[in-house]
Amino acid sequence: MKKKSSYIALCLASCLTSCIYNDVPYPLVVPKIVSIDVPGATKVEISAAEATVTLILDDVTDIQGVQIENVVTDPPTTRISPSMVGTYDLSTPVLFTLTTYQDYIWRVIARQSIERRFSVRGQVGSSVIDIVNHRVVAYVSKSVMLSEIEVQEMVLGPEPITQYSVTKENLRNFLEPVTVELTCHGRTEIWTLYVEQTETSVEFKSIDAWTRVAYLSASGIEGEERWFEYRKKGEEAWIRVPKEEIVVKAGDFSTELDGLEPLTSYECCAVSGTERTEPQEFTTDPATELPNGSFEVYSKAESSKYYSFFDPANALWNSKWWDSGNIGSTSVGETHSICNPDKLDKVDGENSVRMNSDYVVVKFAAGNIFTGEFAEILGTSGGKVNFGRPWTTRPRYLRFALKYQPGLIDNINGYPANAPVNMGDPDRGQVYIALGDWDYRKYGGTPESPVQVNTTIEQTYFNPKAENVIAYGSYIAEGNTNGWIDVEIPLEYVSTSRKPTHIIISCASSMLGDYFTGSSTSTMWLDRMELVY
Repeated sequence: MKKKSSYIALCLASCLTSCIYNDVPYPLVVPKIVSIDVPGATKVEISAAEATVTLILDDVTDIQGVQIENVVTDPPTTRISPSMVGTYDLSTPVLFTLTTYQDYIWRVIARQSIERRFSVRGQVGSSVIDIVNHRVVAYVSKSVMLSEIEVQEMVLGPEPITQYSVTKENLRNFLEPVTVELTCHGRTEIWTLYVEQTETSVEFKSIDAWTRVAYLSASGIEGEERWFEYRKKGEEAWIRVPKEEIVVKAGDFSTELDGLEPLTSYECCAVSGTERTEPQEFTTDPATELPNGSFEVYSKAESSKYYSFFDPANALWNSKWWDSGNIGSTSVGETHSICNPDKLDKVDGENSVRMNSDYVVVKFAAGNIFTGEFAEILGTSGGKVNFGRPWTTRPRYLRFALKYQPGLIDNINGYPANAPVNMGDPDRGQVYIALGDWDYRKYGGTPESPVQVNTTIEQTYFNPKAENVIAYGSYIAEGNTNGWIDVEIPLEYVSTSRKPTHIIISCASSMLGDYFTGSSTSTMWLDRMELVY
């Protein structure tokens, strides 16, 4: 009986021991790469939101043998597998696992721009260089003999370190395609060179008409004088573009016609030597103004707790174009409104817009106004905002009056991996503008406001380098302006031909507001905002 009792007690103890489990969750610590040292990298871009490191390599670095020498992470105890320090083939992205209490996959991407050039005497237009298939095609006029081609330039690999099986001086006969071996970094590529005759001596390649400027590009005969002429449709006299305003590259030539009138039809011709194209017609875009750009119209149409910058009773600005975070900040009371009209401090009309950062109960809120619509409050964690409004014109500048009084940062909830801040640092404000052809089905917003940002998910924060961004410009306000100042933001376009579908303008008294970081005493005023074409 004693043995049986002992056996039961042992089984009970064993059962109790085996049934104990740890239900305490591991803390959520998201690791970040803060810096990385790579010889031969002219620029390093770190995106914690996309968990990506992008290396811009110089043209002589071997992309298949990139050496990574040092990596700094936050937190410093982060483990990386495999070790990021070493030599890697980055001709395709390489994945690494960053581990804290959880695993996170990061990508390291390398980009390398090698300037390749090939030209012959008497060439028409620029050569077509096919990097993937190692092919080059150059065009000449019918008067040029393919058996007597003079190669003027042949740079098909990194210029200082590439060796060729034949020099350009020994290339003459192009009645048949010519093959050339290139050796670089111990590897050899075989390129095929073609020279072909073309019937056309001069022709337009593109005509991109904006509001007050048009970009013309044409192909002509290398070595001949080339120029453009234009006139307003219906006029007799042609205006010749001055020589110093024409950019020549091999057989191609281009120019920028400035000072045009909006919504006006013009004609243009391209000339190379004695050859001239038929007149081509284009019409400039309208000079569309920003709706309510001086923030004169406002109402409490949406809520008695805060102002919105439109008025249903107004004949012109009776629908929403601007929005702010007021709907979120005033959910606990109207005293926490972070965007308001200001009749006492202005430079134009009856009032300006004032944005003041604030600490709202449990969360920091940056004063802001933007094109789009506040979409959803996510409890006390943050919110969803749909950025953008329909837009098709292409301005060259955003101009406005600004006044800024920053405080010292007293709230830190996060920051970009490559731009840390500390408590007590001066706060900074920001105004940025972007034009793009975003699809709401891809970016999570609506047809009217296609780009959705969820402030609880860093990966959704606006990325000015995303593929659908056509143009971008930003101004960062640092320090007290001591009154009103005039600001002009130039827009940098990735293409003169792509036409936008939407515009985003975002203004914040604390630029790290998406991270809920900034000073609760920062204030920014804006007035007289306009687009310059």
